[in-house]
Amino acid sequence: METGPNAEIELLERVLLRLGNADTDEKLEATVGKFLAPVILKMNSPHNAVRTKVVEVLTHIKRRLSSRGQVQIPVEALLDQYAAEDSSTFLKNFAIIFIAMGYPRLPLEQQAGLASKVVGSEGKLESYQDKLFALLLPILSDMKIPDDPAQRSKLLDLQDKPAISANFLALLQDVLLLPYGITQDQDVPPGLSPYSFKRIIANNWRAEELEKVKKGIVRFLCASVFSDVQIFVPLVVASADTRFSVATPAIAELSKLCTMLDFSSPVVTAPLYTLFAGNQNQLTDRQTRPCCARVRQKLLQYLIKCRGKSISVTKGLQVIFDGLFGTNTNQKCKVLALQFVELVLREGPRELVSKVSRVILTGITKVIGRDSNEPNDVQNAAYSALAQHARSFPQDVSQDLKLVLGYFNNLASSAPELHSSIREALVSMAPAFAWKTKEKSDAMEVDEDTDPSSVKLDGQQHLLLAMLLDNAESKVQIVQNVTSVFLTSCYPEYYAPARYLLLLIAGERNSLRENVTTYLYGTSKKDHVNYNMLSSIEQAENRINSESISDFNHLSLEQRRVVLPSFQVMMSHVHEMANKRLKKNTACVVVGRTKLPYSLEVYEELLDYLRLCLWYSAGVVAAPGDEKYTHELRKYITLHYEEEENNALHQYVQFVQRSVEAKRSDSNLICLYDLLNAAPELFAAKQLHLLEPLGNTLKDVSESMRINVAQVYAILWAFGLSDEKFDEEVGECLASLTQKTLEHKHGWLLVVGHTFNRKIAMLKQEKKSKDYAAWPQFVNAVKIISKTLCESQWLLVSAAVKCISMIGKAVEIPNVTVEIQVPTNDGDDDEEMTEYTSIDSSTKLVIFGVVFQLLRSSSARQKIREESARCLGYLAIGDGEHFTKRNLDKFLTLAKVQKDAALNIAISEAIVNTLCGYDVNKGQPDEKFVNKHCNDGDFEQFLNSLIRLVTEPNPHSRQAISVWLLAVVKHCSRRPAVLAKKELLQFAFTELLSDDSEFVQDVASRGLGLVYSLSDSGSQSDLANSLLDQLIGGKRKVNQVSGDTELFAEGMLGKTPTGGNITTYKELCSLASDLNQPDMIYQFMQLANHNATWTSKLGAAFGLKTLSAESRQKMQPYLGRIIPRLYRYKYDPTPKIQNSMISIWDTIVSDSKEVTERYYWEILRELLDNLTCKEWRVRIACCLAVRDLLKRPNGLKLRSEEQVRRVPAAANSMEVDEVPEPELKELWFQLFRVMDDIHEGTRVTAHGTASFLGKLCVIASSSDHGKSGTAVASSTLPYLLETGVGHKVPEIRKVSIKTISDMIDSSGSLIAPHLVTLIPCLLRATGELENTKLSYVSTRLGADNEAQEAVDTLRAEAAKSHHTMETIGKCVRYIDYPVLEKMTPEVLELMKSSVNLGTKIGCAHFVCLISIRLGKEMTPVVGKYIRACFVGIKDRNATVRKYNASAIGHLLGLAKEQSIKSLFAKLDELYAEQPGNRSIALTIQSINKRHHELLKDYMENMLPLIFFAMHEEANEETKANVELWKDLWNDVSPGDAGIRLNLNVIIPKLETSLTDASWSRKAQAANAIQTIATRLSSSLDEPDRVRLIKLLLCGLQGRTFEGKERLLQALAGLTKGLDRKHQICPNIIDAAMREARKREPVYRTMALASLGEILDQLEADRFEEVYNMSWNLLEKKELRKESDDEDEPSTSQELTADERNKRAQTLNRLKEVVWETLGKSWPRHSIETQHRYQLFFAENCTSILAESTRPVQVSLLAALTKYIERLHVFDESALLPDLPQINQEKKIKTEAPAPKTREAIVEKICKDVLAAVALAAGVPHSGLKKEALNIVLMLIKRLSGAKDQQPLNLIKQSFESSLEKFQRDSAPEIRCRIKDIEEKLSKLNPGT
Repeated sequence: METGPNAEIELLERVLLRLGNADTDEKLEATVGKFLAPVILKMNSPHNAVRTKVVEVLTHIKRRLSSRGQVQIPVEALLDQYAAEDSSTFLKNFAIIFIAMGYPRLPLEQQAGLASKVVGSEGKLESYQDKLFALLLPILSDMKIPDDPAQRSKLLDLQDKPAISANFLALLQDVLLLPYGITQDQDVPPGLSPYSFKRIIANNWRAEELEKVKKGIVRFLCASVFSDVQIFVPLVVASADTRFSVATPAIAELSKLCTMLDFSSPVVTAPLYTLFAGNQNQLTDRQTRPCCARVRQKLLQYLIKCRGKSISVTKGLQVIFDGLFGTNTNQKCKVLALQFVELVLREGPRELVSKVSRVILTGITKVIGRDSNEPNDVQNAAYSALAQHARSFPQDVSQDLKLVLGYFNNLASSAPELHSSIREALVSMAPAFAWKTKEKSDAMEVDEDTDPSSVKLDGQQHLLLAMLLDNAESKVQIVQNVTSVFLTSCYPEYYAPARYLLLLIAGERNSLRENVTTYLYGTSKKDHVNYNMLSSIEQAENRINSESISDFNHLSLEQRRVVLPSFQVMMSHVHEMANKRLKKNTACVVVGRTKLPYSLEVYEELLDYLRLCLWYSAGVVAAPGDEKYTHELRKYITLHYEEEENNALHQYVQFVQRSVEAKRSDSNLICLYDLLNAAPELFAAKQLHLLEPLGNTLKDVSESMRINVAQVYAILWAFGLSDEKFDEEVGECLASLTQKTLEHKHGWLLVVGHTFNRKIAMLKQEKKSKDYAAWPQFVNAVKIISKTLCESQWLLVSAAVKCISMIGKAVEIPNVTVEIQVPTNDGDDDEEMTEYTSIDSSTKLVIFGVVFQLLRSSSARQKIREESARCLGYLAIGDGEHFTKRNLDKFLTLAKVQKDAALNIAISEAIVNTLCGYDVNKGQPDEKFVNKHCNDGDFEQFLNSLIRLVTEPNPHSRQAISVWLLAVVKHCSRRPAVLAKKELLQFAFTELLSDDSEFVQDVASRGLGLVYSLSDSGSQSDLANSLLDQLIGGKRKVNQVSGDTELFAEGMLGKTPTGGNITTYKELCSLASDLNQPDMIYQFMQLANHNATWTSKLGAAFGLKTLSAESRQKMQPYLGRIIPRLYRYKYDPTPKIQNSMISIWDTIVSDSKEVTERYYWEILRELLDNLTCKEWRVRIACCLAVRDLLKRPNGLKLRSEEQVRRVPAAANSMEVDEVPEPELKELWFQLFRVMDDIHEGTRVTAHGTASFLGKLCVIASSSDHGKSGTAVASSTLPYLLETGVGHKVPEIRKVSIKTISDMIDSSGSLIAPHLVTLIPCLLRATGELENTKLSYVSTRLGADNEAQEAVDTLRAEAAKSHHTMETIGKCVRYIDYPVLEKMTPEVLELMKSSVNLGTKIGCAHFVCLISIRLGKEMTPVVGKYIRACFVGIKDRNATVRKYNASAIGHLLGLAKEQSIKSLFAKLDELYAEQPGNRSIALTIQSINKRHHELLKDYMENMLPLIFFAMHEEANEETKANVELWKDLWNDVSPGDAGIRLNLNVIIPKLETSLTDASWSRKAQAANAIQTIATRLSSSLDEPDRVRLIKLLLCGLQGRTFEGKERLLQALAGLTKGLDRKHQICPNIIDAAMREARKREPVYRTMALASLGEILDQLEADRFEEVYNMSWNLLEKKELRKESDDEDEPSTSQELTADERNKRAQTLNRLKEVVWETLGKSWPRHSIETQHRYQLFFAENCTSILAESTRPVQVSLLAALTKYIERLHVFDESALLPDLPQINQEKKIKTEAPAPKTREAIVEKICKDVLAAVALAAGVPHSGLKKEALNIVLMLIKRLSGAKDQQPLNLIKQSFESSLEKFQRDSAPEIRCRIKDIEEKLSKLNPGT
């Protein structure tokens, strides 16, 4: 055989010939499919002639195929040929042409199947590769994505072809970047390169086509075909698309994707940088442009998520500047770019960022400023970035002070919207200038060799301070705020200029005062200053220990040590600044006649701070003004004061003096008093000019002001005046005292008292002898003061008591006679009616009697009573001989008087002053001082009296004695009696320790501490042991209860019915009796005992606190017993007890964390044993303590992590030894018990503890913890599952399920062994935890199905979203087939037997989840689940049925063939039983939705049911179901082809239904048959048609039933395409005739209608029979009921109006149908029948027309139309047959003889018919007129060809006569018909 080129050419010629002979598409397709690939293969031939011939053949094929779009091309073979290794370029050229032509012609399934070959065929040539890629783009939106992840990844089979995969994704990304509506002539769009633009623009997509392609790309990217990293950037691009249909799904997918991506990986984020700024490729054609602003916005959103190595500084810099200043940017991009700046500065590699930080700073500063035009949100973002820059790289900021200055100016002038961000930026800059953050050589530093308070600043620091000085008094609050931050951050605490500016801000701005005060004083309130935390820089040690500014700012308020500046430096700076302000006259204030450099508020702040600096510079570490340290201040003043301008103290005096001259205030008066009090000899004489303004202030309404003025005034008088001048001034003052006002008198009285106190002290100091009893001014003053004591004005009495105190403390009061006023009517309470009488008495007697009476009086003011107590003590100091004995005796009588603690403390102070003989607050005058007026015997006697009063039960007495005894022991500890009676004092304080009053316990504990310090070692040991017993066991001496025993202090309980306080046992009994609850007395007693127990422990704890602080080592043996108990005590719910116990704990325990860790198991055992204690307070304390105990940094402490000997469990605890963590399980057990507590507070606390424990267990059970995690899971999970999940308490169930749910997340696969138990428990709990209110509502709505279903749907959604179902969702990923197999029996039992809707829904949902999870793996058990779900679709609840239907849809794709067929058979049976069960349709719908192919495979099993079900009779109840079945049919087998192809399985189903006993099924089958007849019409095969007709004929036999008319209608439908000569036709007509004779009116109406249709279609002559059976109906006037029931009404008179109307409507409808049937049954071909009835029919119609109703008339005229249309006599060739006349009984009696000729008959018929038309023309009814005109048209049509014009003339005449009547109707159809008639008549008579 020849094999050369000629042979090849010959073969090609043959192919060409074959192609030429292919004259049809089928032949062409076969030829191309056979020869195309071999022909292309010939391109590899070495002969040019062959290749030329190949090109000729291929050109012919291409030309032929181009015009034949339906011809298929062998694409797969071409692809294989293309991908072959030996394929030449020529071959590929032609192959790709035909691949591109043939691929779009393939069905979608084949295209998808070849996708992997299309993508992977070309790996080298990019142009070919792009063409192949482009073939896939149009089908991505419709391509079916496999459900199996493994199959999805192999869809394109690119796992081993990374280069092709990358190119394909690049193409997809380029398409997504392509703008809509762009053309080839336009520039390259942003984001694309010229090459990429050229390769995709060639497709010439319209905007809608491009949108579809992009949607397909996004759908494909979201299908998990590629990895998350690969699709990330294309999805980001898609999310920026302008069409929502593209962007929305991309955004949704990105939200899920971002949770899984590692944004610290450069692989993820590098493409974002490249896309943002372009790839900078060296080849111009491949160089991508920067993307558009819309895409950049999205890119920046994800660049902000970068962390670690993914932050590229170089590329990031380009991103930043392009985003801020590039062309493709917008407002949002700028904001995001600035946020990216923050990220780079905060998270970027510090070394690299530091190199470009100043460049970044320059970029940021360009965006902001006064000249910036950027919107506020951009500037806000810029300031935030600037703040981050300052935090990350402070050195850049600190080198440019202009930045700070500029931003301060911006802050003052910018819009309020920018204030917050500018403030943040400035505040962040402040640490850059902070003190000690720079090197000493170039920053602030303290010179060690000079004044410690001096600070050296560099030039920049001076500039900064000058700027802050300008802004400190700004009118803008936020500017001052930022200024205060700089001042506190940039300068040391002792730097005076900074403190000065802060004081200015504090004085001027109330809103900032609190913050500034906190920094200046260490606390926000000046009266809360902790003076022990203050120190002065002048003290040498403070220079070493002072914290840096940054350290100070990070300390808490309690930890801060505030270093004050030197007084001299501070004062000098204030003086300098004040003088500058006075000279410049800026911001000065004029008050009165004095010009002040500052406002009064600022002046006050400055004075307060200067005063504090003065005292601390003097070496005092206490509150300024403390009398104990006045001598320190005196030394300092004496040492440093000089009357020179530069002297700080002199400046301070002038500063204070100026303030006092302007306006007196508490601050300046106290400052002046400090100076005068400390060094009166230096300052008093020089300040006498202040007497006048101070005297005026004595009238001030403020009492405190008058007191301060009096102190200063007294010193000026005493030390500034000569003796003569002093006596003169005092005399004048006393003389004019009575004439002054109340406040003025009060002030001058205080002046007198202070003056004599100071004057006498000065005389004693100068050791001048003076007879005070002979000093007239002094004696006169004492008399006046004594008289004032008896005044009724409390203000004057208070002043008099203070005066007596001051004078009595200094000297013995002269005992002279004085006249006083006393009331005469003591019993009268009305003060206005009280009469007074004058008596003479001695001053001492008056003073002692009145002052003591004031002290005892409960009506006197508390403050006066306290002053009175102190007054008595002071009197004993000045005149011990007279007052000491009297005081001690009187004080003992006050023990039982009701008074508060403050008064008792004042009395105790008076007692010790009396006993000691000196002011104990100022200390002992000298070591040898002895009080001769109270010797040791007197002292011992008084001490014994106090101790004896300890046992008094009166609570007032016990409180008083405790305080007095403590004061005596404290201040008189050196007395022999105290040392000798240590044991007795110990007993006394121990007795007081168990008092019910917390205050008494505290005082007693302090007393025990004092006694302990005085005792020897033996006594100390005994004391400690007794207190420990009391603490650990709560021991206390039992008080005997009698009828008068006071159980509660007054006010602790409510009132009795009679109104008295419940304080005695008798009243408690009365209360219980009045409540009719005798047993309440026991509860009151228990409460009293509880109170006693706790307060005893509390008191012992106070004592222990003191002891432990002194001898902690002795406590060590007891700590093991004390620590657990004390740990529990400090969580007592009573705040006082809790605070006390915490204080004790802090005293005993030095390192709380270490001690708690050491005694962890002992504490836990203590708490476990007491968690269920009978007292609710203990239970709450244990819950709180457990919660705090478990808060360890390392999480739960576990037995499995350490080998510690177990503490034996308590007897009442559960057996838990079988688990690895017994304490953990026991803790859950006990907490669950407490969560079911009767006490609400206990339940709430336990719930919080259980929730916290659950969180800890979740963390501890994490799979990261290995064996310990397993131990926690195995100890916790079983108990939670067995007890917690199904517990009766809702809170316990909730906590259990929440813990289990979270544990699944953390423990991962550790949960797997417990899933068999867990899943059924959770499913059961889903129903049990359902909201009972919703269930109740559903039950109540049982009568309303729609409402109930709506509620049940809500219940189902709630069940699905319930935390139990969420937990199940988390568990599903750990379930494998063995686990499922084990849990299946219990799950199935729940599905079948559960009564809870939640459980049923949960089970169905679980089945769906597990079927998705396991897939085909669960096939062996699918059948069981299907059977269980089938039971569910028969449930009474519609919602349950719906969810089970969905579950079956999930399962069926996994089932075996037998199970599938069985299910379909059961569904068919179920439909037969429950036709209204909607779940059957839902089941099939679910199957179709998830397994559409499966339904196609089993079409014969399911299709008949669907077709049959959709023909159910539609009513209100079944309408929704029928619609659902119809939708299902349209989804499964739409169109007529579905019926035709499946008729072989549909007919048997209909046959079965028609033979069913159910009438409704028969009617439904008939509806289906009618649909078949209608839809298939003539295409229905005759055998099938006849078969169906026979079925219907069989069904029509028998009695009438509801729906039987459907069979007749179906029969009529089937006759439309039936051969009229078929043998079954007579049977059809006979059956219809038979049914039409039935008497039931409604049925007969429908039967007659069907009969008419049948006769019309079959053209059979049965008119006579039809007429004979129906003519009598036309004459009926009313319809009678055909019934055998005699009680049934038969006449219209016996019927209601509604029934009569209904019967009339039925009769009219029957008559309508009779006429329609008569018209349709008028024989078309039977001339004999026509001849017999033609005249009669016309006459009868005309005669009946007038008597009929309008609808009947319309039907009658329609029948006449058909009659005329078919009338044979109108034909010219018609012959009259010789036939006998019809039965005359049926004729209307007429006198005229019947016409014999054709013309006469035609004329007679025309007249009768036209008479009817004329009658109809006069009736105002459009329908009737339309039918009448139709008759005229038909007459003209039939008679237009006749030779005899007589009938036409009749028609014309009749029409013209009625034309006006017809024209009255304006209906379009009437006018149109009139026009047609006129035209036809005009054509017939053209001459007229």
